[in-house]
Amino acid sequence: MERTANGGPTRKLRRMTYFLGVDGGASKTAALVTDSEGKSLGDGIAGPSNHLRVGIETASRNIERAVNKALVAADVASREITWAYCGIAGADHPAHRQEVVDSLNIFFPRGNFTVDNDARIALTGAIGFGAGVVVIAGTGSVAFGRNEKGEEARAGGWGPIVGDEGSAYGIARAGLAAVLREFDGRGQKTLITQLLERDYEMSAEELPRFVYASTTHADDIARYSRVIIEAAQANDAVALGILVEAGRELGLSVAAVARRLGIGDRELPVAYVGGTFRAGELLLGPMRDTIKRELPDAVVNRPLRKPVEGAAMMAIRAAAHPRPTRTPA
Repeated sequence: MERTANGGPTRKLRRMTYFLGVDGGASKTAALVTDSEGKSLGDGIAGPSNHLRVGIETASRNIERAVNKALVAADVASREITWAYCGIAGADHPAHRQEVVDSLNIFFPRGNFTVDNDARIALTGAIGFGAGVVVIAGTGSVAFGRNEKGEEARAGGWGPIVGDEGSAYGIARAGLAAVLREFDGRGQKTLITQLLERDYEMSAEELPRFVYASTTHADDIARYSRVIIEAAQANDAVALGILVEAGRELGLSVAAVARRLGIGDRELPVAYVGGTFRAGELLLGPMRDTIKRELPDAVVNRPLRKPVEGAAMMAIRAAAHPRPTRTPA
C-alpha cells in the first residue's frame, strides 16, 4: 500500500471513464455525458443538426455547441471521453455521410466515435437492446425496429416531399392545404384558417408566398402543426380528421416494420418519441388503434429513456466492441 509523507496510507483514486451520446435532429441537438454505468453527468442543447436541412456547417456548429455545453456541465474535457456515439438525422445518407464524419473528426481526432442515424439511438433509448419498434414523429417521421437476431428494418423516413406522414410537417402541410381548400370553396370551413390569421396574421392568399419562398424549409412549415393541433383540441372536424389520418399512418409504419422483422405475431414493445406526440390522445389514440388492429399483441408505451440516453448507452457498448468510423490513433 502506498503511504503519504507522514507515513499514513494513501487511497488510490479510481480513474473515471466518460461516455458521450449525441442526438442530432431537424429541430435540435442534444448531448449527454455519462459514466460507465450510464449515470448522467451533464447535458447540453443546441440548434438543429440534420445537415440535409440546415447544411453541414450549421449542423457541425450546433453539434459542437451541444457537446461543449455537456462537457462543461459535466466538468469533463473532450480528451477524457472514452467513446462518443452520435445519432445524427440524415447521417446514413450515402452522398453526405463522409461530410458528417469529417466534421466530427475535429471534435474526436483519435477516431473514438461512431456516426449513426438518429432512429437507432431512439430505439435503444426507448426499449433497450432487445426486440421492439420505435415510432418517431418530430419534424419528420419514421418507424424503426429490431428483432431477437439483431436484424433491423424501417418504414417511412422518406423526407418532406415524398414521405413524413404523421410528422409535424405532414400535419402542417395537410392543415395549410385545408385552409386553401376552404378559400377556394373546395373544402369544409375550418378553424385552422382563423387561428392562422390570429396567431400569424397570415391569410390564405398569403400562404403560397410563404410556403414557396426559397428561405422556407421543412421545419418552418412544421411549426404550423401547433395550429392544427389547437384546432383539433377545439373539436374542429377538419383538424381532427388530419390527426386521425396522421396517427393511422404512424401505426401502419409500426406494423410494416414488425412484419418485415417477423415479430408481428407476439407480444411486442412499441414506444413513441418526438415532439409531435404533444398532441396527446388526438394523435396517440388513432395510432394505438391502428397498431392494435394490425398487431393485436403489441404493447404501446412511453419510451424508457430519451434518444440521447440511448446514444450514451450505445457509446458504452461501442467502447467494449469498437466499430469506429475510422481507426483510432
